[in-house]
Amino acid sequence: MSAYLGLIPPSIFPQDVRNFDRELVTALGNWNLTLKAILDRGISFDDNMDANRVSVTTHATPGTEFSVAHGLGKIPAGYIVAGQDGAGSVYDGATANTSTTLYLKSDVASKIFRLIVF
Repeated sequence: MSAYLGLIPPSIFPQDVRNFDRELVTALGNWNLTLKAILDRGISFDDNMDANRVSVTTHATPGTEFSVAHGLGKIPAGYIVAGQDGAGSVYDGATANTSTTLYLKSDVASKIFRLIVF
C-alpha cells in the first residue's frame, strides 16, 4: 500500500470493498499524514511534557519567599532550573504549592531563573 493512503481516490478501490474498509483506509491515511507532519518538524519538549516554562525574578532580600504563577492547573510535582542569570540557587518555600502558584526562596537577591515546572 502507498505511504499516503489518504490520497487514494475512491475510484482505485475495488468494487467489492466495503464502505467501512474504505473509510478505515482513508482515516488511517489521514492519520499517517498528520503523524508525518509532526515528525517532519520534530517532536519538541513541549509535545512530550505536561509542564510549563516560567521565568522568575527572586526577591530583593535573599531567603525571602516569593510566589510564581505556574499555569499548570494542578499542584506541581517539582521544577527544574533550566537557566539563570548569575550564581545562586532557588529552592522550595515554606508555603505549600497550589494548583496556580509555586512558592520558592533563593539564596541570592534579584536574580532571574528560568524554570520548567511539572
